[in-house]
This record gives sequence, C-alpha cells and structure tokens, in this order.
Amino acid sequence: MPTHKPSWRLEAEQEREIQSVRAALFIDQLAERRPVAVVVAGDMDARPDSASMRFWTGRQSLAGNSVAYQDAWEFSNPSDPGLTFTTDNPLVTSDWRRISGRRIDYILLRCPNHAPAAATIASCRRLFDEPTHGTWASDHFGLTCDLSAAAPDLPS
Repeated sequence: MPTHKPSWRLEAEQEREIQSVRAALFIDQLAERRPVAVVVAGDMDARPDSASMRFWTGRQSLAGNSVAYQDAWEFSNPSDPGLTFTTDNPLVTSDWRRISGRRIDYILLRCPNHAPAAATIASCRRLFDEPTHGTWASDHFGLTCDLSAAAPDLPS
C-alpha cells in the first residue's frame, strides 16, 4: 500500500491539502473494487482543525473533492486533545519546544456511506507515551485502535 506522508513544515498546509486529496482519491479508486473497511493511519503532521484533517474527516472539501473518515481518537475520547507531539516527550528537539503540543497522528476509519460498515471503532488510546527502561520509542506518542466487526444488517 502506498504511504501518505505529508510535508512536516508548519507553513506547508497547502502541500498537505494537495497530498491529502491525492491520497484519498487513490484510496477511493482502490476501495471501489471491493467493499472492505478502510483504515488510514499515521503521522499526518497536521492538527485536527487544519484544512487537510478537516478534509479527511468530512468537515471540508478540497479542490472540489470530499471524503469522510471517522477519527478514532475523537470518536473514543471526545474531550481529550490526545496530544501526540508534545514537549512532555524529551525527544522533541529544542527547535520544536517553542510550539504548543498538538495531535498530529491519526487512525481514520472510512465512513460507512462509502462501503458496507465492515468495522466500528471500539476504542483508541495513546501508546509509547512513557519511556520503557528509560528509553522513549519516538519523538511522537503512538496511537492504537481496537475495531469491532459491525453487526450485519438484518431484514426488517
């Protein structure tokens, strides 16, 4: 599967928008071939309120396109910002210590109007947000998500 790794630079939201649209359209083309659950996960380098993430979550169209993915963190933890890049982590370099913490890592589940609801989000939580034997896993905290198979539609 191709990797969607957007530009990390703070001022590069336009590039992240273009990259998001291209990645989402590519995924749509692949998913048209068979009705499966689609999960997009990773470091998106964008806050939840950015245009690129608003696009992924169906809150904003970009370049005449729209998609809708459920943000697993938001679904499971609606009142928690879920910071994944923060100075609480000592691996965050000194250059980045001047910006506020942010959530830039995501697990996104394609919404059921695109395909049969093959899965639902059961939970989402951070991981690697503490050192193990004094060692941090990354400069980002990770996310993990539990999905449940959706119950089949029953005839009325």
